[in-house]
Amino acid sequence: MDSWEPKGLFDDEDVQMKLRIMHAVDRSLDQIKVTDLCERAGISRQMFYRHFDSKYSLHWWWPTHVHKFYLVEIGRTIDWETGYFHHLTLLSLESDFFKVATQYTLNCSSERSIMPHYRKCALLETLQDYRHIEISDELMFCLDRWVKTETEILTEWYRMGTMPLPQEAAEKLALAAPRMLYDALLMD
Repeated sequence: MDSWEPKGLFDDEDVQMKLRIMHAVDRSLDQIKVTDLCERAGISRQMFYRHFDSKYSLHWWWPTHVHKFYLVEIGRTIDWETGYFHHLTLLSLESDFFKVATQYTLNCSSERSIMPHYRKCALLETLQDYRHIEISDELMFCLDRWVKTETEILTEWYRMGTMPLPQEAAEKLALAAPRMLYDALLMD
């Protein structure tokens, strides 16, 4: 385990199985069948559905798994750039999956709302419980817009194969965050 890798990233049997299934993806999720994934991963359909609701759930599992290690800490214990840098470094560990899996996927609005929901909950918790900031209509507007924009930027980078290196990507994301939200989570 590298020093930047958080404890618990790969240690769990459930995580290992989900990665095994994820690594069986060799084309867009729209073009692969669950039976193909099961065959490639050497597991039963029952095992697949024990870990994922559908083949489309694979797309958001890794981002939501790694979210809790660094991204959620922005404004709590680390600054924007540091949080994004480490989050993007963790995401990049599975960049091959995202390159093939996101080619046509995410056309359904319910699929596109998963990560923004996680981000919104985490940012609201940080603002209210850690920063003790009252959420104004303006701040909520910034938050709502940002969580969708952030996800769209990352998805587009992977889909187009234009993901910058983690440091550059972290700087770009922090720069694009709405100023009101960015300032509310600044670390002293």
